Amino acid sequence: MSWDLLRDALMAVLLGVACFTDLTTGKIRNWLTFPSMAVGVVASAALAPLVWEGAAGLLVAFAVGAALWKFGGAYRAGDVKLVMAAGAIGGPEWVLRGMLIGFLLNFPFALMVLARRGRLLHFARFVGALGKAVLYRRPLRSFMEEWESKTTVIAFGPVIAAGIVAARLQPWPDIW
Repeated sequence: MSWDLLRDALMAVLLGVACFTDLTTGKIRNWLTFPSMAVGVVASAALAPLVWEGAAGLLVAFAVGAALWKFGGAYRAGDVKLVMAAGAIGGPEWVLRGMLIGFLLNFPFALMVLARRGRLLHFARFVGALGKAVLYRRPLRSFMEEWESKTTVIAFGPVIAAGIVAARLQPWPDIW
């Protein structure tokens, strides 16, 4: 079996199961992500053209994902572990492109979810309040604490998966 075929099969299983669990339970489980990270790094070291590709993908995904989790709130812990597992399997370029495409897909996806849940007006109020907070230089930490209990949580795993699949199917953006 070639490395590309094995990598695509591993990625399909990872993303498919992650989407299912995220949509049904709201969580991406450790029993899926941690073994996928290990398999990706080991398989990459054994079969990939570049021995370090799996480890580099895992580290790059951790650096970007952890920053988005801790400083931006865009990702939750399961999302970070999902991109780390995808990075271990796909390598650094694939996961970075996938995360970028995922962000481009996230806004329209979120608007559709909010519209379906009847929360678009609430979102518009949040955007207006955020604009006022920035304009009047209100500390964003206190602003976010005030609005946190009112937010709508959206499963981001399917959007991450869509971005990673799109990154595999086409070469844009060319990072390296």
